[in-house]
Amino acid sequence: MATQRLSHLHRRILQWLAADHQRTRGVIVSSHEELVKALRGDKGNISRSLRTLEARGWIVIGRSPGGKAQHLTLTTEGHKRATEVAKKLLLRSNTLADYAKLKEGCTA
Repeated sequence: MATQRLSHLHRRILQWLAADHQRTRGVIVSSHEELVKALRGDKGNISRSLRTLEARGWIVIGRSPGGKAQHLTLTTEGHKRATEVAKKLLLRSNTLADYAKLKEGCTA
């Protein structure tokens, strides 16, 4: 199966949900409203991205009787993807730090 690309917003959502899960030790489900506030993005874009992640099977969106998104939960696959995102970001930050050290060494 081909790897599905993630937008910057998808990565931010997965990171936030994973961090929220860790913070609450998985006892409390993540709030849709809290996610929107934390990411400070357009609610429509965030909702569209959430539906995409749900269609991929990475999150479950709990809905009110009226159909509004209320809470969010990472699936097992979603946890795997969030871990992959975190590893890539760590590698990227380490690479940038190594580059900065190398560049600093060249100018010294």
